[in-house]
Order: sequence, then C-alpha cells, then structure tokens
Amino acid sequence: MKNRIFLTSFAVLALAVCSIAQERAAPALQGSVVDSVGLPGQAWIAMGNLSPIEHNNGYVQSYFEQNAAIFATDSGSITLSPYVSLGLVFDTKGYNWNNKIEPRAGVKLNKFFRNGVISVGSAYSYEERFKSLNSSGLTVFIQDWFGWQSISEKSNRFPGSSWAAVGNLSPVEHGNIIGQGYLSQGIVAKRFDRMTLVPYAETSVYRDSKGFDWGNKVLYGSGVKVVIPRDDLYTEVGAAYLRENRFHSGQSAGGLTVFANFSFGWNLLGRRVGR
Repeated sequence: MKNRIFLTSFAVLALAVCSIAQERAAPALQGSVVDSVGLPGQAWIAMGNLSPIEHNNGYVQSYFEQNAAIFATDSGSITLSPYVSLGLVFDTKGYNWNNKIEPRAGVKLNKFFRNGVISVGSAYSYEERFKSLNSSGLTVFIQDWFGWQSISEKSNRFPGSSWAAVGNLSPVEHGNIIGQGYLSQGIVAKRFDRMTLVPYAETSVYRDSKGFDWGNKVLYGSGVKVVIPRDDLYTEVGAAYLRENRFHSGQSAGGLTVFANFSFGWNLLGRRVGR
C-alpha cells in the first residue's frame, strides 16, 4: 500500500477532545510520515495561564490517543480509524469546566489532503467533572486541521495552522452543540541549531447552543515562541498578549499569558519513510 503523509498536530489532538478545556488550541506537531495502515498514536501536555478573564488561573491539560487504522484507500487519502483516548485537565482556581477526566472509545473517518485533514467521528464518552457531575453518552463531531510551511523544513518562513470543530462534545452538557475555530500565523525570526524563534498572531472563536459563558467567546493576540522539533517530540515555550471577550456576559480583559506545550507521536506498526 502506498505511503501517505499522516499530518498530526496539537490542534488535531485538541479537536479530538475539544471539551477538555474551553481555551485556545495548542501548537502543532507536524511532519511525521508513516504508512497508511498501522497503530498511530499521540500524546500531549499543555500548560499555562491562557485566559485573561480567569486572571492568574493556571492549568494543565494532558491527552493520550491510540488509533488503529483498519482501512485505507490505495492512495492513503481516506482512512477508517477506531480509537481510544484519555483527556485530563486541572486548573488552580477549581472551575467546574476545567477540572475533569474524559475517556473515549470511538471511530473516525479521515480524508487527508496535502496540507490537512477532515474527520467525521463518533465516540462513546464518559466525562467526570471532579467538582460536580459525571455523565456518559454518544458524541458526534466533524473537525478539520490545515497547516502550511512546517517549521521542520528550514526553507519555510511563514508557518501557520487553522482548525475548526462542531459537535456535541461534552456528555455532561447534554444537548449542547459546541463550535470552535482557531487560526495562527507565524514568521520565522531566527533559526538556531535546535530551535527556532517565531513571532506569531492568533485568534480563537468559541460558540455553543446553551450559552455557557466559558463556551461563547473570542480570544486574539500575538506573541513569540521558541519551537523545538526533535524527531517525534515537538516542544513550544512562549508568551503572548491576548485579549478575551465573552459574548453573553460582556466580560472583557487582556493580559500576558505564558505557556509550554509538548507533544509526541508514534506508529507501532507503520514503517517510517522520512521527515
């Protein structure tokens, strides 16, 4: 079976568990090349104070996902992937929506393009919010991710990515349709031996059908990050000034955010063919 580019990213990982935290997307892990059929997986950790309105609230997110690509077309552009995942998030202020665990088991149909992927999926999810509720049920979603000028290629100067997701992503929030979108554009300022300095701008938009304050907002701003791609491990450390507006409550605030993100991808059966 022909090889194809298996585009993975922190953004895609965040999409798979969009309900873990109602904050901006994490940075991208790009450039892995694996066989169309295998056992691809990924894990990531993201930490920081990413909400200016939630002043001085730091939180840590982590996510693990293991896929089994049981079907692929000859070109590898379409795959069917059952998967299991586990998401965790904690924050320092104890907000209900930011302190929970969510295991999932489901399946995704993926359509790959040269610079991205669109997935339609469904999963049985269990969500436990440590401060209050727990619930389980079927979740259904559609999501995409597109990236351009991967920073792993030294000739690229303008790395960027975008994603969007829509679905009933939270078993606890019964009947709540959540929509989210993200866009980031950077410029390579300086390349060092093992790291790259990247100023960037970004915006995130969140809406839901039940009008929860934390799920209806926009964040936008700019900052600078140090990117360290090393084999299958991808690291970003940075700071940004973000502005946050919440649509229903009318709250608005801006402030400095700092973050560190780490991701790792693997394929237990796929044959590596380069980067």
